Amino acid sequence: MKFKSLSFIACWLAVALIAASIQPAFAADRLKYDDYVKQLKSLQDREAALRKEIDDERSAIERLRAELADLNQQLADTWKEIYAALGTTEAEVAEFMRRLDAIENRVNELAKMRPEVLLENAKELDQLAAQIAAMRSEKPARLSKAKARLDDLAGRIQRLKDSLPKPQHDMYSVLRGDYLWKISGKKEIYADPWKWMRIYSVNRHEIKNPDLIYPQQQFRIPRQIGRDEHLVVKGETLKKIAASPDVYGDPFQWTKIYQANKAGRFLEDPNLIYPEQILTIPRN
Repeated sequence: MKFKSLSFIACWLAVALIAASIQPAFAADRLKYDDYVKQLKSLQDREAALRKEIDDERSAIERLRAELADLNQQLADTWKEIYAALGTTEAEVAEFMRRLDAIENRVNELAKMRPEVLLENAKELDQLAAQIAAMRSEKPARLSKAKARLDDLAGRIQRLKDSLPKPQHDMYSVLRGDYLWKISGKKEIYADPWKWMRIYSVNRHEIKNPDLIYPQQQFRIPRQIGRDEHLVVKGETLKKIAASPDVYGDPFQWTKIYQANKAGRFLEDPNLIYPEQILTIPRN
């Protein structure tokens, strides 16, 4: 009986010891689970807050889109009113700007040319300037953006004109027995006596009488026609020259040419000009 009591006590102690050893493990697991629940709850709260922020931002974006659409509509309506006031349309303005783009592209190409090559294209510069001048009278040109581009292109074209090399000339010293017809006929000059008028034209301030020249006089021999000059060909008149797109594009401006060339009796009669004359063309 006593042995049984001791056995019972021993068993009880063993159970107590096992229970004592298991309880801290259960407590630790319980602590870890509570932390997990707390962290999960924190993350869930943060997610909910972020989702609310996202929803708020989406709502704000939608409001901004609606406001932007309204502003775009107001802008479109305003442009329609502007076009109507100018008597033009959006399509006409777009075409006008397209033409300006084409001119600008060509001006960019000309600006890259070497001076001597650009000189060969001097007439095109005049043509582009004439196009710009003509476009100024069109209704889309009243728009500030169009006017600014016209002004810019006109300025660039003028600067290219100003950069052109001066007309090239050779110099000739008059010999005893020379006269303009004879000089022009020389092989090293023009090999064509009929071109004597060219020599007279560019030296008319030194030649009082084309039939009377003197030894040792120094004459310029023009080798190419400058931008501000025009070589008369058979059948031309001052009106026809003025009407040329390379000059003024307006026959009624012939008086400018006459006034610039009448000094020294070089152009006495505006109705009488001669082939091979080189006339000064005032550009301003």
